[in-house]
Amino acid sequence: MEDSVMDIASAPDAAALAAPQARQEQASKTVSGYLGEKGLEWKAVYDKERPLTLLELPVDILRLIVKEITHTNDLTALALTSSALYNLAVPLIYSRFDIVWPDGIVAPSESKSVDALTYGLSTLCLGSAFARTTRKVYRPSASPLAKFAGNEYAKYTKKFSLGNGPNDWVAEYMITKESGKMLGTLVAIAVAKMKNLETFVWDMPTGVLSDIFMALSSLEDQTDNDCKLNRVWIRWHDNSENLAVGPSSSNPAAMSGAPAVVPLGSQLTPIGIMLPPTASHPPPRPAISYLEYHCEYPTFSVLPPLKSLTVLDIDELGYLDEIAVLLERSKDCLQELRIGIAAKAAHKDFVQTWDGPGLKQIDHRARWPGESSIGERRLGGVLGVLVGKIYDIKKRRSQRGMEKPAADALVVEVPASPITPVSTEIEIQHDAASTVGEIASSHPEIQQVDEAVAGRAKAQTPVRTERQSRSSPGGRRRLDGKLKLQTLELERVPLSLQVCRLAFDWSLLSSLTLLDCAQHESLWKMLRKQFQPSALSFGAPPNNKQQASAPLQYHLALKYIHTDTTSPSLITFIKETLAPNTLEVLFLQDRRRGHPGPPTVMIDHIFKGALKRHRSSLQKLLLDSSAKLTAPSTTAVADAIRWRNWVLTTEMVLYITSGRMCNLKELAVSLDYKDWVTLPLMSDGTVKSYANMGSQHTFLQRLPNVPQLRSINIPHIADYVTNTFEPRELAHQIADIITLRPEIRLCYAGIGAKCFEILEACDAGSSPGASGTSSPYVMVDSVAHGQLHGSGTNDNGAAADHEGEDEEDTTDEEDDEGEDDDSEESEDEEDDNTPTTGTSDPDEMQSDNEAAEHDDDSDDDGFVEPDNGRVSLRLREILFYDDKVAIFRARHGKL
Repeated sequence: MEDSVMDIASAPDAAALAAPQARQEQASKTVSGYLGEKGLEWKAVYDKERPLTLLELPVDILRLIVKEITHTNDLTALALTSSALYNLAVPLIYSRFDIVWPDGIVAPSESKSVDALTYGLSTLCLGSAFARTTRKVYRPSASPLAKFAGNEYAKYTKKFSLGNGPNDWVAEYMITKESGKMLGTLVAIAVAKMKNLETFVWDMPTGVLSDIFMALSSLEDQTDNDCKLNRVWIRWHDNSENLAVGPSSSNPAAMSGAPAVVPLGSQLTPIGIMLPPTASHPPPRPAISYLEYHCEYPTFSVLPPLKSLTVLDIDELGYLDEIAVLLERSKDCLQELRIGIAAKAAHKDFVQTWDGPGLKQIDHRARWPGESSIGERRLGGVLGVLVGKIYDIKKRRSQRGMEKPAADALVVEVPASPITPVSTEIEIQHDAASTVGEIASSHPEIQQVDEAVAGRAKAQTPVRTERQSRSSPGGRRRLDGKLKLQTLELERVPLSLQVCRLAFDWSLLSSLTLLDCAQHESLWKMLRKQFQPSALSFGAPPNNKQQASAPLQYHLALKYIHTDTTSPSLITFIKETLAPNTLEVLFLQDRRRGHPGPPTVMIDHIFKGALKRHRSSLQKLLLDSSAKLTAPSTTAVADAIRWRNWVLTTEMVLYITSGRMCNLKELAVSLDYKDWVTLPLMSDGTVKSYANMGSQHTFLQRLPNVPQLRSINIPHIADYVTNTFEPRELAHQIADIITLRPEIRLCYAGIGAKCFEILEACDAGSSPGASGTSSPYVMVDSVAHGQLHGSGTNDNGAAADHEGEDEEDTTDEEDDEGEDDDSEESEDEEDDNTPTTGTSDPDEMQSDNEAAEHDDDSDDDGFVEPDNGRVSLRLREILFYDDKVAIFRARHGKL
């Protein structure tokens, strides 16, 4: 009996031991199956009695080793050593084709970028026939060798990128010129050979030939049907130049429309601008021939399904019609969408949002954009055209239009002059009751609407019914789809609220960028109203008390927000709609055009509503209230100092550098000089100024509390001791702090208009005073892996512990939406108690005292022989790394 009990007791242990053994056997079978195909190769390896050399290693091992080499020059040198390494290095050498133009201050004759572009395309188009040709010439009787059969390098290319450069240089490659046509032809030939192409980027505003799009389309016609292209980035050129040289210039119907105008009595609806009954839209132009069409065709309509699509500086409606075809094809796989309208086209008819019974989104009967006969004024504007083959606005309106006509009649009248240019600042509010008051208060040109009418309209707002699949009278099925995007970025695109609400799946969106987009404030209010957090209920319906204390369920997953027009609705949306500590990237700018005076949102509102609520999750932060000065204006003086509105206060500097924002890696803010460095003392021992502002707690001294910070950008410093400050001097101060506290991992520092990279130089084998040459610099990029400046384990741990204590004390106060003055005072007291400098560590103070006692007892004069192998920091002035650092790229406020 006891034996059986022991067997039963030991049964679980046997099962627990059998599971890992089974997994190990399965893994062994998988590896054996993989190696079975390479049995002869591995057998030859095992038969070696001596240690293996590099070239005797299996090819799979060699491929992993060569893959670790990232520099192109090193790969080229490796390819010249042997044929085996050549075959392994060539795919890596040609995996990326990137053309980066030099700085504009370099003379064209001193640059090799044009040669790099020309020779690079020549290599991709022609391959390499030099060895085969010379062998045939010098040894005609020799048999051809397989390794000389010609190398098609283009098949290894995975990314093709042409970056933007100085205008004078890039203008030579416009498609209206001979050199531009030749460049497009070479690129089309090369792209057609890139069977493994995944990313295509054309950021030069020179235009893209239709031949290139057809070459990209041909990648889908491979024998194995394995098209790897998933990302396309296009920046268009100014098509108005084509009108002056093309044959369509003689045809007025082919010309682009004039800036849009809004007649007297026009009304704003959730869809767009509705004209009064006494006005009508311009008659649409008739269909044109291909000869009269001044844009490239075909373009996006022939591309295969994509995961990421970026189209910038759009100035023609035909491009939007073709993008709509591509979006329909990619609706099941598209994850990123970036659309930007050119500045010259921002006021054209096809850009504005329109509403009316006779308007359509796209012409479903047109086979190409030139056949479209529905005009440039489209239902829902740009967004309505983009989703025209996915979501049908008119079908939804016709479904409910007869039931609730009063709701669609809720509008805001624009009683301006009979011909009024469309303003990109007019805000359409989704909430009917709040629409009238807020728009009228911020836009005096909009007429006041009676409150009773607005209240009655709100009561009559239709309830969204269940979607029904119907067919139109003409036989076309009703479109009711959604774009399931993860990233959405829009520039100069007026927003149609109905399209935004119903044509996009907001529950999946994680990144949102809105730059100079009209009706943005209405969008924040609509999202806040539609996605309010709901209380989780378990079992029976909770009462009011239980519902107030129940945990909340949040319905949005936004982690990235960038906008150049910050409004109170946005701050409220961030505070009330997003879950605490979920927002990772927050780029807020205030470049409101034509609105002199301070911004509508002050820095303290951003601090309380956004920064504190997401303190533990924020990784990248940019706050900039400076105006974007494009031309002289009457408010130029006021705009030049607008950046002062968002200068961080001392309390905010203390909070950011206290250790609470433990994941912050990139920071771009404006500071006051009193918070930058400790002020000098007068002869009597008093501080020169700001003595009562706590200036001893400075930004530089508290940098050790945020050792994870990688990049900072300080565009402005207020109240500097002189009229202008020298960025290099301030950068040296940062380097001095890093020298004293090597756990700080700061790599890039942008100060004013200059950017600096912090480098490490090891002076091995020479004394500090020697004047010989130093060893090569060590890039600080490896700091991110903890290899330089120390590991910082103790400091990180201390910061984490300190953060945990602060969070326990302040979570209830900071996350409370009804924050009162008492909670703010308690938070300020906690900030005052945070460590200010690195020397406040008790352990360090104790070690200093012990060292002092040891010095008193010893006969040493205190001189320490310098360490010849020590690491010193140096600064190198560089251009802003917009492609590497997000805050540098976002400071421009454009896509």
